[in-house]
Amino acid sequence: MLAGMHLYKPKASAEQEPEPAPPAAAPKVNKDASIDEIYGALFGKAPTQAISLPYPVIISGINQGDVMITPSMTQGETLIDRKAIVDLLLPFLIEEKQAELLETVSQEDKVKSGDLTSLGMPTRFDNSNLILVIDIPVEFRSVIPLPIQPRIRAALQLDTEDQAKTSAIVNMAAGTRYIHSSKYLETGFAATQVNLQTAFNIFDVVLETGLRYSDASDEELALNDTRLTKDLVVQRTRLEAGDLSVPTSALQGNPSLLGIAGFRNFGLQPYEEYRTNPSQQFELQRAAQVMVYINGQFIREIRLLPGRYNLTDLPLQSAAGNDITLEIQYDSGDTDRVVFSAFYDFSLLKKGLTDFAVSVGPTSRIEDGVREYDFDNPAISAFYRKGWTDEFTAGVNLQADTELLNLGGDAFYTSGVGTFGFLAGLSETDEGTGSAITGLYRWNDTDRGRQLRFDLQARYQSDLYTSLGSGTSNIKYDLTARVSRNFSDTMRVQLTTGFRQRHDMDEFEQSHSANLTWRTRYGTLGSLVRYTTAPGEEAELSAGISFSMRLGSGYAQASHDTRSSSTRASYSSRMDRNVGSLGWDAAYSRQSNIDDIRAGASYIGNRFESRIEQRLTAATQFDGFGSENFTEASIGSALVYADGAFALSRPVYDSFVIFSKNDAVKDVAIAVDPRRNIFEMKPSYAAHSSSLGPAVVPDLNAYYVRTIEVEAPGAPAGTSLGGQALSFLPGYRSGYVVKLGDDRNVAVMSLLVDTEGKPVPFAAGYAITSDGERHQMFTNRGGRFYIDGLKHGETVELQFDSPEGATASFEVPDGDIGVIRMPDPVRIAPEKPEAPYQVTVRVMKPNGA
Repeated sequence: MLAGMHLYKPKASAEQEPEPAPPAAAPKVNKDASIDEIYGALFGKAPTQAISLPYPVIISGINQGDVMITPSMTQGETLIDRKAIVDLLLPFLIEEKQAELLETVSQEDKVKSGDLTSLGMPTRFDNSNLILVIDIPVEFRSVIPLPIQPRIRAALQLDTEDQAKTSAIVNMAAGTRYIHSSKYLETGFAATQVNLQTAFNIFDVVLETGLRYSDASDEELALNDTRLTKDLVVQRTRLEAGDLSVPTSALQGNPSLLGIAGFRNFGLQPYEEYRTNPSQQFELQRAAQVMVYINGQFIREIRLLPGRYNLTDLPLQSAAGNDITLEIQYDSGDTDRVVFSAFYDFSLLKKGLTDFAVSVGPTSRIEDGVREYDFDNPAISAFYRKGWTDEFTAGVNLQADTELLNLGGDAFYTSGVGTFGFLAGLSETDEGTGSAITGLYRWNDTDRGRQLRFDLQARYQSDLYTSLGSGTSNIKYDLTARVSRNFSDTMRVQLTTGFRQRHDMDEFEQSHSANLTWRTRYGTLGSLVRYTTAPGEEAELSAGISFSMRLGSGYAQASHDTRSSSTRASYSSRMDRNVGSLGWDAAYSRQSNIDDIRAGASYIGNRFESRIEQRLTAATQFDGFGSENFTEASIGSALVYADGAFALSRPVYDSFVIFSKNDAVKDVAIAVDPRRNIFEMKPSYAAHSSSLGPAVVPDLNAYYVRTIEVEAPGAPAGTSLGGQALSFLPGYRSGYVVKLGDDRNVAVMSLLVDTEGKPVPFAAGYAITSDGERHQMFTNRGGRFYIDGLKHGETVELQFDSPEGATASFEVPDGDIGVIRMPDPVRIAPEKPEAPYQVTVRVMKPNGA
């Protein structure tokens, strides 16, 4: 018999209105539960972990750049990269607060925002604006630094690719001249040269060497300089062994040594400033074309990548005593203009920073193109400089070999009335004692409109003074002064005067000049008037005029100088460093009744660069040189290697990246580092893959961050190629190999239907692939969906949040890579409903049991 029945949910008859379901019981949560525990109780799963990304940091209202931050919804739990935030905070704090900050966070890789707040610096992450805000009370503040030009610190916060442990570069260059006609030279090929330069990088130790061939030298085959280099980046120090580069300072000479060296190299950390007045330094935060003018005359155009440059970094001849103007045109179209005017780079070091170099080894010299070593003449070249304060830098230096001892020093001091410099040297040889002294002064007006500048240099050198690697000088006294200023936004005037006395003369040579530069809407006009005198010669008055302008995509210029009776006109087209770039130039000059005509073209290929030039010199029948007609041609290429990958490339003068591909997409072409402008329908690229191998970007600069985009213009939709942006921070003469793509190169388009075959619109959920990865997916109004990142033959599980609990699955069919349209719709399976009743039945025996 039926003894009892317990109904947890009574059945509603057709005539009855169903009772509303009771509300779900609230989850039981401990009152001391954390945010994560509350989230789990409410949603049945752990909260999604926040990821670390670079976010702007605002300290006392000043944007200090980006820092890696892991935001948190919990107050005080936002995680901040310790080293980066400490570096930003220290300049804002008084010394006592600096010590407290360092003591509190010294043991952690990450700092919580609450830790900074507890130190008295309220810190919060603004989720609305995605910035970290730190307020420093007035009583904790030092003098707040306010940089006029922000440094590119944000670049160092990027996730960069891993550098290859082993890499190699083999640059190959060849050139020759074909003489069609000449008065003195034989016709045919001449001056053929081949140069092979190599660099091997093994765990950041670099060996550079090479061979060169020249049929114009007595020794046709010669060894290039061989050098072993190791950079200690944190210490900003470079170690060398072999044919040394020998850094020098003050009045030191420039010797060539074979040996070992260690010296400070501030270029190992180019984003850190080390000078208090970088007077000959400029910085590009974006790639740009840079036009170089000296005294208003266009010299050349250079393509520069983002970074910090000194004038000595540029391929320019010495221009001391001249105005150097850089017109910078960014890819976006905006322009900037920088003017330099100096005899000497007054590089005052920041307080506490040191600059040094020590080079030891036997001397060497080049004879007939071959380096000869004098092992019987060991030598040393060394210097030490320090920024004793931000306003005063001084140092000492030494050079010596078996025949010479040279001691010297330098000191620089800056104040409100200008910057003063003093350089001195004392030498001792078998011939006697010599000395040299140079005094320097510079004053810059604070009015940026006038840009008034005054420079003064006075030098004395005795006839017996000599330095290592340099001989004696015939100049005893040399005094030069110069003043320059703007008279308008387009007009600048420079006045220069100089007096010079030679050791064998009692009278002084004189040189006085006035230079006017006028920038018009059509171009730049430069004019020069000079007056010179020399002992035993008549005074000379001469003048020069030049005009340069942008013409089409290039530059045209013309000039005439009465002192040398020379006239010149030239045109050079604009040329970038991307594949397919073709540039050409032509020049005509006339001097001393000789006409010279040149025309040349340069081409940048995917795996080579080349140039050809035709020159015709026509002389009068009375000229001793005669007429010449010849053609010159050159070509350069490279073979590079990185961690097992080889590739052909254009010449690599610093570092490179090889972009290899996964076997699954080996037939899909890629192109890297696109450059677009509004005048071209298609972008140009720095490199692309081809039948000759993977794409190679050959022009990375050591210790500068470079971000390179990767595109696959011809790849079908759904493949794993294209759309990447990869960042690199290369070491000296280093290489990278990056493998692009994977075996997930299929995208599926299909229709999601219910059990009755009707489309399911606006469904949302996740596609779970065979490797466990979850991909968000949804259907449109018609029930169609698209999922990429799949591979042939795998089964994909679908889990839906809407409709909640529904599932589905499908198998990716075999076929080509790209988008596959499924022939049959994918049928959704709704969640199985719980039983409407939960019944317990007990059967009673007659005895009640």
